[in-house]
Amino acid sequence: MKKIQTIFLAIFVIVFLFSCSTKLSHDEYYAKAKKAYTESKFKEAVENFKLLVEYYPDGEKTAEASFMLGFINANDLKDFAEAEKYYKAFIEKYPKHDLTDDAQYELKFLGKDINELPMFGNLGADSTDNE
Repeated sequence: MKKIQTIFLAIFVIVFLFSCSTKLSHDEYYAKAKKAYTESKFKEAVENFKLLVEYYPDGEKTAEASFMLGFINANDLKDFAEAEKYYKAFIEKYPKHDLTDDAQYELKFLGKDINELPMFGNLGADSTDNE
């Protein structure tokens, strides 16, 4: 009887370990990351974008996922060191991508207050002064 219990336990452990290490598809990681982001689950979004980039380095959405790693770290998690790392890696790997200018802009103003940004510099001014 003890031998049968040991066999069942071994099978359970193997099935459990296999189910925990199942790799999702490129689109599934992307969908999970976007859903987590829209639900403000930023760390979960980062984890799914990281897995997408790691498992599918040449995937259709990998460049966007790489950019989002910088964006979420900078704008939502306020982890500027991580954001800088991801933005620099993105720019190096995708120098001609549509988001490269955005990554460069984000790097230039990383950690700055909105009033320090050129396009938003006057938002803090009182608009009633001109009346």
